[in-house]
Amino acid sequence: MKKVSLLALTVVLAVSMVVLTWFAPAGAARKTIDLDFATFWPAGDFQAAIGHKNWMKTIADRVLAETTDYQIKWTEFYGVHPAKLLDGVEGGTYDVGTSGPGYSPGVFPLWAGPQYPGELYRRNAYTMSLTTQALHEQVPALQGQFDRTNMKLMHFWSTGPGYFLMVPGKNIRTIADFSGKTIRAANPPSVECIKALGAEPLFAPMSVALERFEAKLIDGILCPTDTPKGFGLGAYVRHVVYAPFSYHFVFFKVMNKDTYKGLPASVKKILDEVNAVYPAYYGSLRTWGEADGLEYMKKLEGYSFYDVAKENPAEYAKWVAATAGLVEKWIGGDATKKAIWNKTLELDKYFNTTPPYSTWTHSWPTEPGVPSWKK
Repeated sequence: MKKVSLLALTVVLAVSMVVLTWFAPAGAARKTIDLDFATFWPAGDFQAAIGHKNWMKTIADRVLAETTDYQIKWTEFYGVHPAKLLDGVEGGTYDVGTSGPGYSPGVFPLWAGPQYPGELYRRNAYTMSLTTQALHEQVPALQGQFDRTNMKLMHFWSTGPGYFLMVPGKNIRTIADFSGKTIRAANPPSVECIKALGAEPLFAPMSVALERFEAKLIDGILCPTDTPKGFGLGAYVRHVVYAPFSYHFVFFKVMNKDTYKGLPASVKKILDEVNAVYPAYYGSLRTWGEADGLEYMKKLEGYSFYDVAKENPAEYAKWVAATAGLVEKWIGGDATKKAIWNKTLELDKYFNTTPPYSTWTHSWPTEPGVPSWKK
């Protein structure tokens, strides 16, 4: 809740800012709790415009409904550079931020393993989000990575499976097609995946990737399908190559520990209860958003879609085989890393073979409902 002037920072980072306040009814005497929320997503992306706003609104609405003393005022910052974002939460410039361990691999090294390519189900963002949250809850070593930070975890969630989105004239059909191409990677496991397949990785934030696409210096990107619409990649990419084994990017929402400690007990309770249901909600929302992004792509001139595993299983097996040793290399005989990977396999199987999780389907074009809190 530490408040400082952020004008200079806002100008430097070209961050968009929105201030929203959920006020109490007239005549009520309530203390306003000022909170800053920062994210790397642009304001127009569904994750920010729908997901993050619903999280903030739910908390603010519940504080008004369930307490008599408090109200929440959110100040929102969009498009913050990922590297600056966690530093801001750690130092108290921002109270809450959304990022991912892949953007700060030195701080959260144990999260690299679950994001490596592998023969996992990786069905959709819903099951992948549930797997990610459960993995954190069941592995003390992962929890311990937050102990040395000034950030308190709110919750995890995840992208869906991987796609190579390629520019016109740089399509991919076989493993030989990767040679000579430069492809953007969002995290270190994606860097290793792209290298193993024979292409040159560019490890950079999305803002840099967009600049490289504009300059025609890169040929594609490994990511989910919401990005052509939400981040503007649709101006450049046309070919969609589905390779679910290849990709997993984990997200988290964190709060400055001092901010959390300073909250009233009644507000903490609301915050914790909202966070408990949001991995499933964000997972369903991301699955919807990635389907929406794919539908957006279909309307672009020159669009093509290729499901490697379905169209050419033998070729897909070559892709999987090329990356097969990456996880073992990461483990390197370390018992903790081995346990994390084994638990990843266990939870991935559970959520993808156990109803109702395994039978869940996305709701596109209908937006998934926000978790209800009213009794």
